[in-house]
Amino acid sequence: MRDDMFDMALNDEQGEDASVGYEALFRNTPVAICHLFNRTIKRCNRRYEEVFGYEPGELDNQSVRVHYPSDELFSPFGRKYGHFFERGHTFKDERPFVRKDGTLIWCIVTGTLLDPANPKLGSIWVVQDISEHKRIEDELKADVEKLEIVVQQRTVELSRHVASLEEEVATRQRAEEAANENREKYQKLFHMLPIGISITDTHGTILEANCQFAEMVGVRRAAPENWRKLPLRFFLHDGTEIPRHRLPWQIRDFQKDSINNIEIGMRDEKGRKLRWLSVSSSLIERKDQQFVVAAFTDITYRKRIEELERLRHAELTRLGRINSMAEMGAALAHQMGQPLVSAVNYLNGCMLRLERVDGVGEISESMGLALKYLEQAGEILRHVKEFVCKHKPDKEPENINEVIQDALSFLNFEVRRHDVSVDLRLLQEPPLVPLCKVEIQQVLFNLMKNGMEAMTSLPPEARKLVIGSEIVDAGGAMKVFVQDHGTGLEKRSAKRVFEPYFSTKPDGMGIGLTICRSIVESHGGQLSFSRIGKGGSRFQFTLPM
Repeated sequence: MRDDMFDMALNDEQGEDASVGYEALFRNTPVAICHLFNRTIKRCNRRYEEVFGYEPGELDNQSVRVHYPSDELFSPFGRKYGHFFERGHTFKDERPFVRKDGTLIWCIVTGTLLDPANPKLGSIWVVQDISEHKRIEDELKADVEKLEIVVQQRTVELSRHVASLEEEVATRQRAEEAANENREKYQKLFHMLPIGISITDTHGTILEANCQFAEMVGVRRAAPENWRKLPLRFFLHDGTEIPRHRLPWQIRDFQKDSINNIEIGMRDEKGRKLRWLSVSSSLIERKDQQFVVAAFTDITYRKRIEELERLRHAELTRLGRINSMAEMGAALAHQMGQPLVSAVNYLNGCMLRLERVDGVGEISESMGLALKYLEQAGEILRHVKEFVCKHKPDKEPENINEVIQDALSFLNFEVRRHDVSVDLRLLQEPPLVPLCKVEIQQVLFNLMKNGMEAMTSLPPEARKLVIGSEIVDAGGAMKVFVQDHGTGLEKRSAKRVFEPYFSTKPDGMGIGLTICRSIVESHGGQLSFSRIGKGGSRFQFTLPM
């Protein structure tokens, strides 16, 4: 009996100690724990209160609704875990809760019945605050998403670069194929061109030349040649020989990177002229090397044509002078007759006076006048001969005033015949002008004669011919003008005044002004015409100085 009582006492003592231990463990455990009955917090430990931000005992007998942000979250959860306890013993879920101060936290809640056999005793819930873990997880998730975006972007960029690289490779392959094709075309074109082409280094060695160049100059395409060793002589248009080491297409200082259309003659060693060449070249710099590409065009045939044209032009101008002399034949005969008849008369007078010894003084004066008129006749004949005969059309520095006065003296008989007054407006001490004197005199002769004939219908006092010279173009050219005060030309005729075979004279051939313009242009100048007021014409031409 006493033993049973002792056991009972011992059990009661042990039960009381266990209850005290469990209570201490419940209060002081670092895990948030609460006892729920019908979704009401019967009691909770201090850690639970700290998690949700409440004071001790403040949550006792409070509905768990205070932990939910809204009714929409509170109501479904009650139904969910209630039915679960009908099928199992432990419930675990992750959800958001709200603290007393309104902040939202994420928690893992784990619930179990105190006694599955007696559900009315309620349930025990353990709450773990995982907000920090959730935040870190969200950050990790965001970082993962960002990383995935970056990876996707890098993948897209890499794909784009790969595609661009593939396209570049394909483009380079096409470019290389096109370059090879163009190289073949270039080689064919290079050797088929009708002009000679050479490529030379800075030492004058011909690196490459086409067939036409080899035929033109006589180099072998199979082996490189040096310009200095070629059996050729080069000279300028005036005959000045060019040393081989001073060929202009080889010297950078001379050509200043390029030269255009320099005309050079070429002979062989024996001095026989082979041909004329027009040379153009350009300097090419590639990396640390320099090359000269030169093009040679054979202009021998053109030179021959130009020489024939020059001779034809000279002959044509001479024929123009002969034609002018034909027009002047009658007047010339009349004017030549006058001094000759006067000379004869004076000489006859001398003979008569010699018969009378007392006329010695008068004889001397008569003889002097006779010589004067005979000299005048000889001067006229000399001018006619110089004007008509052939001459070399070489340019010499001449005083333009003297040229004008000589041409005017040749027309003295025309001045007297047409009763024209001449007004000379010449420069004082003009600079010398390079010209062919006979050809420019022919121009002046035609312009002066035309001016005199244009004033035939005017009264003598109105027949005035103005001839002048002046410097124009800032001293670069000399201008000579012949101005009359005749009836002038109509606008329609003025436009055609320089056309070949156009003439306003009934017996004119229409080649005088055409020849004049050709002569002036061959001197590098220009011949022009302008109307003066209601009547009168002004012809003027320029000569470069």
